Formats: sequence, structure tokens, C-alpha cells
Amino acid sequence: MAGLMLESFPADAIAPSLHPGGSPRRRAVAISGAEPEVLLDVLRAEVNLAVWDRTLPQLLGPALRPLAEAAPFTAVTEDEPDTAVDALAAKLPAAAPLDLLLDIRRLATIFAAIAETGGAVRVRLEAITGPACHRWHSDAVGLRLLCTYRGPGTEWLPIAGGARAARGIDPKALPCERGQVATGAVAILKGEGFRGNAGFGCIHRSPPAGPGERARLLLCIDEPGRIPLE
Repeated sequence: MAGLMLESFPADAIAPSLHPGGSPRRRAVAISGAEPEVLLDVLRAEVNLAVWDRTLPQLLGPALRPLAEAAPFTAVTEDEPDTAVDALAAKLPAAAPLDLLLDIRRLATIFAAIAETGGAVRVRLEAITGPACHRWHSDAVGLRLLCTYRGPGTEWLPIAGGARAARGIDPKALPCERGQVATGAVAILKGEGFRGNAGFGCIHRSPPAGPGERARLLLCIDEPGRIPLE
């Protein structure tokens, strides 16, 4: 599988062993690449973040302005990709450009195949104006796809330890340099709920929002049934 290892750290670099009596050293590895196939690498045991580096069409930016101006909002649906995206479009407070809806459908289809969901997905599109999830954390889900269409992308730390390690992080004194997923890039994060990954979920956060910053437009795709629909 094509990919580039960005950085990895042993699990006990910042957190004590989660398994009394000693445990094998685990590494938190991030992979990135220019082709969508790199997202499959998230299924490798040592990988907890896979990023498809891509650039959005230049014309899509201005077309997203009506959605950004309708912020804040959250729209959530759960179904097979085609039906889910149609339902999502109907819930949005402003018209979504066709290119955006087609891209969401494509990403939902890719995610359903990688996560082996049986076809259905949970799709959430939100325009965020506040701080959102600005604390470092690790999700309780199995796999989660994130794509920021507008505004700064998700920040992550190349360290292991999962939710337990995240709770001990001082945001003013990070244990290492943070990474950031580029706007338009597609990331699949491995959470604490992935089989065999308890204690090693990807540590990440939404970038802190400063005064007067424009709305972020964020897509989140999850496995169906894990999170109740709002």
C-alpha cells in the first residue's frame, strides 16, 4: 500500500503501561499519501491515523460560502451513502454545491468499504463557529473519517497512549510537535473502540478558534449505530 510514515513514538513515551506486569511496546504511526488507497493503511495494527493528501477544486471554496454564512449548524443522517447524502442535503440550512455532495458520497462509500460497515454510514456535516472539541482527546469509536472543507483542519499528536494519555496533556506544554491535517485532505482516525486498540486511539483535537475567525465546515463519517442520531 502506498504511503509515507510521518512519525511514531513508543506508547510509554508519555504514559505509563496500561497493562500491569508489562506489555509489548506499541507505536502510534501516522501514514499519508497522495492516493486514496493510503486510507487502507489505517487497518494496520500499528497505524492510528491515515491521511489522503489532496487539494480541493479551487472553485469549491466560493461555492461553500452560503453554508458557512448559515453557521452554526449540524446535520446528521445515517443510511447507505446515496440515501444518506440525499437526506443530508435536505437538512442543510442552505443549498450545498453538487460537487460537495458528490464528494461526501464518494468518501462515505470509501469509508463503508474500509470499515466494513455493511454499506450504511453515519454522516455529519457541521459549520462550527465556536471552540468545538478543542481539548486533546481520543474517540471511543472504531474508525472515524474527518475532512475539513473550509477553515483549518484537525490537529493531532504523534504519540500513543490513547484517551488516558490525552487526559494528562498540558495544552501549554505539549510533549511533542503537533501535526495538522490540511484543509481538504481526508483523514481516517483509529479510535479506542477499534478491535485490539483500547488505550491506543489517535489523540487529536479541533483547532482552537480565535476571535473573529471564519466558520469551519467539517465532515465526519462514522460507523452506523454507535452514536444516536440527534
